[in-house]
Amino acid sequence: MLFVTVSAMCGDFESGGIVYSFTGRSLEVAVDQNIINGINSYSGIYIIPSTVNFEGTNYNVTAIADRAFAGSNVTEVVIPNSVKELGEGAFANAYDLQSVTLPLYIDQIPAECFAGTAIVNIAVPEGVIEVETKAFKDCEMLHTVMLPSSLNFIGSEAFGDCHNLYEIYCSSPVPPIVEGADAFDGVKNVDLVLADYETVDFYLDDPAWGSEEIFTMFPDEDITTLIEYSEDVFNQDWKRVNVGNHLAYKVFDENDELVALTAADNLYLPALDHDATYSIVATTIMGDSDPIYVTVEKTTGIDEFIDDAFPPEPEPIIIARQGTLYVYGDNYRRLLSVWDMAGRLYYVRMSSDAQVIDLPRNRVYIVKLGNYVKKVFI
Repeated sequence: MLFVTVSAMCGDFESGGIVYSFTGRSLEVAVDQNIINGINSYSGIYIIPSTVNFEGTNYNVTAIADRAFAGSNVTEVVIPNSVKELGEGAFANAYDLQSVTLPLYIDQIPAECFAGTAIVNIAVPEGVIEVETKAFKDCEMLHTVMLPSSLNFIGSEAFGDCHNLYEIYCSSPVPPIVEGADAFDGVKNVDLVLADYETVDFYLDDPAWGSEEIFTMFPDEDITTLIEYSEDVFNQDWKRVNVGNHLAYKVFDENDELVALTAADNLYLPALDHDATYSIVATTIMGDSDPIYVTVEKTTGIDEFIDDAFPPEPEPIIIARQGTLYVYGDNYRRLLSVWDMAGRLYYVRMSSDAQVIDLPRNRVYIVKLGNYVKKVFI
């Protein structure tokens, strides 16, 4: 077992299912590839921590290494604000990746960072000045992009062949420089939403942005939408809030400090050592809606989470054998979800009777069916 673990690591150590490498800067690490049998084995949902402990020392997670999640089966990623640098091709060709929450303090989206993913919507935070070459190339599910006022450069093929790109909200008062004529190659009929009519005139006069075949320009309008949402417990340390995919969202903590900007369907709010109330604001970057408020109860241990948060009745029959999970009983149309102990979501959908799910072996999983929760080893 020790041999398998060591041979699988591309970085220097592993914690919570994530591999890290030392950056060479004091007490700083980067998320790195997790290669097992030649395959990047990340799969499911990852909420990357801002700090990680190794051999009794705490390290700040400040970077995502080049190609860290490339080619993996990751589906959702939340990157902490401690990360200041994304690597080239960090998520390239992670074909199942549908949503990502970017850290607030990066200054660029590097080359090929999200190329070939299934990202639907993306909100680029204020402070980013460059979207580099092929950053979102071949993102065929990409629908909505929100760009900050700080942006001043878009690289060649940055949004090339994003055939389903429908709308861009850009708060930059002047048109960002576009490298080459192919930055939006294969893209047509995009609604470009800008701050006001004066800004629209600036963009119309720009050779790269003024293409009537690619863009139709509109001034931004006030947001009056009412956020509809649902919430559940993701694990003992996080509450998940599903807000849908029609807008981006700002998340403020109990001190009214901005802690996240994301266009993901799901927001993940951390549990603290006390009950905490977060405010969620729908945004177009240029305008905000009224907030809604979500309270997250203080964090609990995993045993308390299992035994107390969800009563055990009625009990389904859940059997785990040789990499397969079997679920029996009167379970039809009850929500079934499966996490590992690191909080990665492996399966979620409505259940059916006599259900069979194949999972990676030699791991402990948390199975939640309706209000029933069980810990199993496969």
